[in-house]
Amino acid sequence: MRGQMALSSPELMHNVDDCVSSLTELLDDLLDVSKLAAGVVTVERSDFLVDTLLRRQLSVHAAAANGKGLRLRFRQSNFICRTDPILLGRVVSNLVSNAIRYTDQGGVLMACRQREGRWWVEVRDTGIGIPPDQTQVIFEEFRQLDNQARNRGSGLGLAIVAKIAGLLGTEVRVRSTPGRGSLFAIELPAGRMLERSDMPPLLDQPTHRLRVALADDNIQILRALGLLMRGEGHTVVSGVNGNELMSGLADQAPDLVISDFRLGAGETGFDVIERVRERFGIDVPALIITGDTDPVMIRSMAAHDIEVQFKPLKPADLLALVSRVAARIQP
Repeated sequence: MRGQMALSSPELMHNVDDCVSSLTELLDDLLDVSKLAAGVVTVERSDFLVDTLLRRQLSVHAAAANGKGLRLRFRQSNFICRTDPILLGRVVSNLVSNAIRYTDQGGVLMACRQREGRWWVEVRDTGIGIPPDQTQVIFEEFRQLDNQARNRGSGLGLAIVAKIAGLLGTEVRVRSTPGRGSLFAIELPAGRMLERSDMPPLLDQPTHRLRVALADDNIQILRALGLLMRGEGHTVVSGVNGNELMSGLADQAPDLVISDFRLGAGETGFDVIERVRERFGIDVPALIITGDTDPVMIRSMAAHDIEVQFKPLKPADLLALVSRVAARIQP
């Protein structure tokens, strides 16, 4: 166009990728906010070693940090806390993502420290910082500071942190200096000391291998889910509809049913889950995968003891749920 510089193909593709990534992040965060607002997120507390959670976050975010030339590390503490490891993991993940996003040089440090008799998980960065009078505003939904450098992301990450902290009954603190960096911290309730042999695995080390029933009318997604489950050592029975799945299950009940909500020919994942439960006469743990954020639907699934995972599906969140189910099953 006259008077404008045309973008080259690589620049255009980069801009498109950035746009898609931003939209995906926004959708993910909107789905999480919807689930929290619906009041169906349950807290399942357990005692676990905080270092295990931080080590996992290190592996999850290492690539993003390396891509910006940042150093991401955590300081070992051996502290055992008692809270929901999945929800705490989401809080720490959001804080680390933010720290990496708003840091251009230096690094990000995760640590568990005791201050004035209370224990905290801290995420410290050497980023652009936040003005003192804005440190509470950033926890509001869709609120971003009037700062070009901070006009990134969905504007929901820290709102989700605040909502989860409220759900856990804990406190979030922030301290920041513009141009020097920020420190975010969430308080941790102390857990009881455990022998290492008795300590439950955190998220990614299931105590028991499961027989997982999968239903999805998209054959590629069905295969991908099967590979993901088998990669964790689970046995998989799958089908594109209820009839195919029931045939594959034969007379052996699954430990977990995972189904897309909308299947072919008007069938739903809820229909499939009810068929499985009726056949075997037990309330098999179940998960619905959906893009529907209607709070009424979410509450309906919760009333039937069915968990909801929103699209686009995050493998880490799915595996966390599977590990949680596996931890309840005695080998």
